[in-house]
This record gives sequence, structure tokens and C-alpha cells, in this order.
Amino acid sequence: MDRRTVLRAGAGAGLAAGLWAPAGRAAAAGGSESRDWGGLRRLLGGRLYFPGDPRFAPLNMPANHLYSHRVPAAIACPRSHEEVLATVEWAGRHAIAVVPRGGGHSYAGYSTSDGGLLVHLGGMRDVTVNGTTLTVGAGARERDVYAALKDTGLLLPGGRCPEVGVGGLVLGGGIGPATRAYGLTCDSLTGTTVVTGDAYTARCDENSNSELFWACRGGAGGNFGINTSFTFTLHPVRNATAWYDLSWAWKDAAPALKRLAELIAEPRYRKSLSCQFGLRTSGEQRVYAQGLYFGSERSEQTLRTLITRLRPRRSATGTAGIWDCVRRFHETPPGDPYAAGSIVAGKDLGASVVDELVDSLGSWKAASPDSRATVSFFAMGGADAALRPADTAYVHRDATFIVDLAAHWSDADPAPVPDANRQQLQALYRSLSRHLGTDAYQNFPDPGLRNWQTAYYGGNYARLRTVKRTVDPARLFTYPQGIAPTP
Repeated sequence: MDRRTVLRAGAGAGLAAGLWAPAGRAAAAGGSESRDWGGLRRLLGGRLYFPGDPRFAPLNMPANHLYSHRVPAAIACPRSHEEVLATVEWAGRHAIAVVPRGGGHSYAGYSTSDGGLLVHLGGMRDVTVNGTTLTVGAGARERDVYAALKDTGLLLPGGRCPEVGVGGLVLGGGIGPATRAYGLTCDSLTGTTVVTGDAYTARCDENSNSELFWACRGGAGGNFGINTSFTFTLHPVRNATAWYDLSWAWKDAAPALKRLAELIAEPRYRKSLSCQFGLRTSGEQRVYAQGLYFGSERSEQTLRTLITRLRPRRSATGTAGIWDCVRRFHETPPGDPYAAGSIVAGKDLGASVVDELVDSLGSWKAASPDSRATVSFFAMGGADAALRPADTAYVHRDATFIVDLAAHWSDADPAPVPDANRQQLQALYRSLSRHLGTDAYQNFPDPGLRNWQTAYYGGNYARLRTVKRTVDPARLFTYPQGIAPTP
């Protein structure tokens, strides 16, 4: 350990001596203080692209087209940990901000860059299964994990979208169809390797660089460096899992949602019954609920009994292996512009909230033929509540629901359309937040959110700032809602 590292370890108020142990620093790539793009291109074997290159635009396009106008100075495409390390060291010497991209699905466009260096990790998608241990590369997508595990009966509790990057999912927490049964994605994380903002390699787990490991479980991506690999413990799911997919006519929306909320809140189903439900205004207005039931070989029979209480207009159920069930509810973003926000609710969904929600969505005015709105509720309060708020950077351990609000439109729509959609979405958010509070989910970021530090991280924000000061004091990794280091 060099003198600089010793001084840094001693200065970190929240980091005990020995918890910060860099494994090595990138070698300098030259002494010039000008931006030696040719040097970086050589480090990457030519995989550095600039505006005008035919490969640039496809690599740069984010999932949320609202931010497609942002243009980085260049896009680096490393294929190994060593190339990431060299890229970060180069960026630090040349004083250019770095934005990592796994899947590119940040709601708020935080996996895009204006004038910085976009580090596209799509060339690092290796997935390795060894017994009940899963190791994935920085750019692995959910569908890569699905392909590796679909015939194993081993589960990594992940999200809904097969194109989402595993890295972004886990760094912000990670919710999905199996959260109530097996916890958040970050709860299964046992180790990760990070190239930090000051160009060191940190291998992190509960015993080594443990403060950075704590921060990587919910501190959100793009804050501390580039995670080049993740290691997870997998969960054996031996019994067939029951799935369900329900819908109601709009006139039955309020009573249906009230019955759903009551069922989900029952303590005996908090770990066995997962549920995503909500309302959509796309073409016809729709009320839906879908999810999984984890139980015994009689899961489907039990599930059907529960569904009779909900009185859906249409229903479908079945049993299958866990990955066939998860795949049934995969959602691929349509690739359009949208505005979004979230609320983390700490109490059960009351009748007054349901009535106000149905009224608001029922009166939603489509600003164009392609405009639509969605409000989705993700039931929480099962295995995700087993840890305490301070055990990981993900603080929302007392959540009952995470609410995802979004308004979509078309790339071709004129400026008044997104403005009208945003205004209606803001009004809906204000209405719901009066009842449910203003805590928010860091993986569903809202760039206009006030007091986001507390909303995303609660009492964990001060500790995250200390970690930031230790591993990225110069803020090589920064964005509008990025964690700021302590002074």
C-alpha cells in the first residue's frame, strides 16, 4: 500500500483502517495534459468512437429517447477490467467526466453524457455459474442471466426487463417478481470489483473494502466508479411456481385495487405472493395485476382460491419452473421519450388513495395519439424487509409499495405534447405523494425531485458521502443527482 493510500484510509471518518485496500493502480499512459485521444484509442485496441462514426449513434442512443440529444465527446468500449482501469486513469489525467453505461435504461438519462466520456460496457457480458454462485460482467443484461439459469432451477431475484443491465439494477437495489420471496437483487450480492474514481481496483465483499461494498448495495450506479464484475448467491427454487395474470374493466378499478391492496397486506402472504398491479391509459384504459405465488405443489390451487376474492374480469393462471414464470412477465421498453417518477410508500394503500388515483387516471387527457400514462405498484414488505435500513445503502426496508409513474409519447410529437404530459404527471405525483409520502426509489430517478438525497437514501446519505470522498474525491463520476463527497 503506498503513502497516498495510507493517508486516504486514515482520513476516512467512516472507514476503519484496513477496510480500504486497493489492489492496484493503472499505469500512466503518458505525461501530456492535453486530451490524447489517440493514446486512449490505442489502449482500447481501436474501440473508441466519435460523433460522425457510423457506430457512434447506435451506441449512444439511450432507452429513454427524451435524452437522445445528449452527445458525449467520445464513446469508449472496453472489453476487460484492465481496459476499464486504463480508461478511468486516462480520464482522470485528462480531467474529463466519465459516465458508465450497462443497459442504458436510466429513467433520468444518467447513463448518457453531454461532452464527457461515455464508457459503454456492452463488450463485458460474461456470465458464469458455479454451483449456487453466479458471476457476471459489467455489461451483462438480464437476458444473459436468464439464458444461463433458465434450466437450472436457480434464481437470481431480478427485474422485469430483459434488456436492463444487471449492474444498474443491483447498484440501485433491484426489485422484480421475486422480491417479496427472496429479497432485492442487491441482497444476493456477495462481492464486486470496482475501478474507483481515483483509478484503483477495489475488490469488495463483507470483509474487504466493506464500506464500498455496503455502498454498492443501493448507492446507485455512476457514483463510485465502474463495477467490472458482480458475484451473487443463487436461490434454489425446487417447487413449481404458480403465476397469475388478471385484468378488470375500468368501471371496476377502484374496488379491484382495494381488494388487491387488502390481500397483499395480509401477513401470511407477504413472502409467498408477489404482485405488480396498476392502471394504464394506452388505447383503452386498463387495470391489471400479475405476479407469482411461491408455495407447495398445490400452489396453483391456493392461488386460484385467492383470485376468487379479487373477482377479475379476465384471469389466467398456471404453474411452471421459476424462469418460465419470470419470462412470462418480461417487459421490453418501447424505445420512446418518457417522463417518470416514483414514490416509496411506507404504509398500506388506503381506499382514499385508490379513489383519487382512479379519478386522476380516468380523466387523463391524451396529448397525442401516441401519448399514454401508466401507474404501477410493486408490492414490497416480504423478504426485502428482513434487513435493517442501515445494513445496506438501500434504505427503504419498511416499504409496502414502490410506485412507478410514467408518461410516454412519440419521438415525432411536437414540443407541446411532452409539456402537457409532464404537467399531468406532476399533478398525479403531487396527489399521490400527499397520501404516500415523498420517499423515492433511486432506480426510478426523477430529475426534478426536490430533496432527492433524503428521498433516495434517507439516513444513509451521510455515510455514502464519506465513501464517495474516499474513492472519488475529485468527482470523476458525477451527474445531477450524484452523491457528493463530504468536504
